[in-house]
Amino acid sequence: MSTPLGLTTGIARSWAAVYTLGLSGDLRDARRGELDSDLWEQQQSASLRRDPDIGTAAEILLRTLLGMISDITWRAQAGLSTRAERSTNVTESWYMRGPLAVGVVVAILTVLAGIGAAADALIDPDTADGDAAFAAVFAVAGVAVLFGLLTSRRNPVLGIGLVAAGVITASFMFYWAWMIGVPIAVELVAIAFFRARSTGWPGGTGTA
Repeated sequence: MSTPLGLTTGIARSWAAVYTLGLSGDLRDARRGELDSDLWEQQQSASLRRDPDIGTAAEILLRTLLGMISDITWRAQAGLSTRAERSTNVTESWYMRGPLAVGVVVAILTVLAGIGAAADALIDPDTADGDAAFAAVFAVAGVAVLFGLLTSRRNPVLGIGLVAAGVITASFMFYWAWMIGVPIAVELVAIAFFRARSTGWPGGTGTA
């Protein structure tokens, strides 16, 4: 498997692994299995047609990008089927939902920007190994922030950790924009922290 193809399949699988966090084992494994099956079929079809790896990699990345909103919607619906998710919708205060919504939008824009930059880089073979990898890491950082925010009530340690890891990674990658990046990073970590605190953590247990 070529580097671009390995990179994009890794992005697709990482995305699936992150947005299925917190689901029951059967539901999580079924969703990830569907993705693995789709990736295998796509690569087999491309191989039979003798398509270039760079083209197949771009298709996989584009499918991942276009499917992200659908994946997030699916994850929200799957979560709402559990009592814990219903509890979040009823009990979380409006003044926390506002900042959370802003944080989610920032994280989604980060993911989309990273994936878009990776797709552009993959089109140019001269930058596929460098810029694409850089952009992919930026997208993964956004994914970490997104799901850290969403899981910070149910699992405070994991949620805050994901947000912190994501913002630190993004800040180091764009250190030249620290005057803008650092305040945003602090605010995102604060949102995750106060969502966790609203459940009584660390004295109590988090709840999604």
